[in-house]
Amino acid sequence: DKVHGFPEDFDLSFAVLTSRKEETKRFENAWFKRSIIDKFINDKVYNEDRDLFICSDGLMLNARELRNKYGCEDNFHLLKGLYNDSLSSFPSELRGDFDGVIYDKNLNAWTLYTNHIGSKWVFYYFDKEAKCFIFGTELKMVVAGMRALGIEPELSEEGAYFLLTFGYMLGDYTLVKGVKKLSPGSTVTLKNWELQSEEYYRLRNTPYIEDSEDKIIKTLDELFRDAIKAEYDKDLEYGYRHVATLSGGLDSRMNVCYARKLGYKDILNITFSQSNYLDEQIAKKIASDWGYDFLFYSLDNGNYLRDVNKPVTANDGLILFSGSAHGLSINDLINWKSLGLLHHGQLGEILGDYKECELNEGMSMKYLGAGKLSSRTINIADAISNSYSDCTSFVLYNRGINGMMNGAISVSHFTDFATAFGFADFTSYAIRIKPEICTCRKLYIKWIQTSCPEAAEYPWEKTGLPISAGRFRIFLGKGMRYARRKILGPSPMDSMNPFSYWYNTNVSLRETFEDYYRKHIDLLSKHPELQKDVEKMFNEGTPLEKTQPLTLLAAIKLHGLEK
Repeated sequence: DKVHGFPEDFDLSFAVLTSRKEETKRFENAWFKRSIIDKFINDKVYNEDRDLFICSDGLMLNARELRNKYGCEDNFHLLKGLYNDSLSSFPSELRGDFDGVIYDKNLNAWTLYTNHIGSKWVFYYFDKEAKCFIFGTELKMVVAGMRALGIEPELSEEGAYFLLTFGYMLGDYTLVKGVKKLSPGSTVTLKNWELQSEEYYRLRNTPYIEDSEDKIIKTLDELFRDAIKAEYDKDLEYGYRHVATLSGGLDSRMNVCYARKLGYKDILNITFSQSNYLDEQIAKKIASDWGYDFLFYSLDNGNYLRDVNKPVTANDGLILFSGSAHGLSINDLINWKSLGLLHHGQLGEILGDYKECELNEGMSMKYLGAGKLSSRTINIADAISNSYSDCTSFVLYNRGINGMMNGAISVSHFTDFATAFGFADFTSYAIRIKPEICTCRKLYIKWIQTSCPEAAEYPWEKTGLPISAGRFRIFLGKGMRYARRKILGPSPMDSMNPFSYWYNTNVSLRETFEDYYRKHIDLLSKHPELQKDVEKMFNEGTPLEKTQPLTLLAAIKLHGLEK
């Protein structure tokens, strides 16, 4: 009944966005507005017939294949057919980074859905007594919707402590009480004012794969090829140029190496780091040798960190702003009109550290990146971990998807994105590989040497040596780097983003952090214990740790949660 309180000009825009496509619909007891980037538009459904209204965002990478399989003329009829076959598990056959909503007019039911790994966010608020259901792809929009209906949003202290302890949310938590994030591989349906959640996809590490290492590598090769082909063919379908991140790490180079093996040309490689650090040197060499254009964005001095509000607005303050601010800065400078998907290598840790925690599940908090700010937060995290079947999936879903996908969430304001490591078929297989053969990335390195030997010739940023270097040389190299840092102190060559060095040498950056903190710490005056912990963390934390309380303060300001 309160739906008519929504203003017609309800604003869904974000400052960094360029070209937008906006449409508004009214139903008998509902109000709906779509505001999306005007790219890959044929993949994004916004249509209805007498039975269904469907709105989707993101990309269905195998849509053409499924349309041919089921004889569908367009994506609307494809989604309709999949939905009619299975009301709750219809997204299971789709591949890619997508989300959406379906309104079933016959059942008077609304169904929200997201993709297999939940890389596309959907938030929702439900009050059965008030008969109120608000959903959106950005937390800030759900919060605005709540206010439009006379509901004052409140800060979730659990969400706040997750941000301060881990740097991101766990599970389906957000910073707003009562607002949840739709879980990966799930649907939520509202029917007769009852809310029902269904899981159509779940990552589990068992049963373990019993094949030989050679057979496993062959299967990884096949599945990765399929994922890369699906990603890069989508660019060609729309006539866009390929864009891929490239660093000194292994994951992004595997993406680019496989694209090269499959014959994709005219790839623009993007790198950002401290000037002359290994990430720039290695990525530049790879791009030059493989004949790709190279775009480098210098992070020198850390000046990109001086705008706290913009990256917090881009990711709703649900992940520490320092984790995506560099990507947001360079993306904001690029003209994306002729460029396609941002191809990246996130979630490659499924063959690395995320597997190793299975060998010592007591270390799961370490793999999440837990600080020691709040034992209460750790207790809640332990409780959440009980809903996962194994340590690897717990860490992958939380640190990997809720945390490390920060850059993808930020770039979604400019273009769509994809990572082959998150392709459902590849991920489902990789997570079931025995952890014993994944320790120290043994299997990963063997996969590279077998399937992409040209990528193995270049140094690995983590060690400064080619991956073919022996264990002793790698151990010695890492030890020498660690000793130099301890003896000489912070250096611009410590990492791609040497926060401590920047903070110590850039007066303007230090003053920006301290000034923002002073001006906004009183936003927590209604939460004295939380305010005390924020003060302690900012005053005693490392420069990187300081970005966590700053993110929280900026998020409280963004969502108006200070009351």
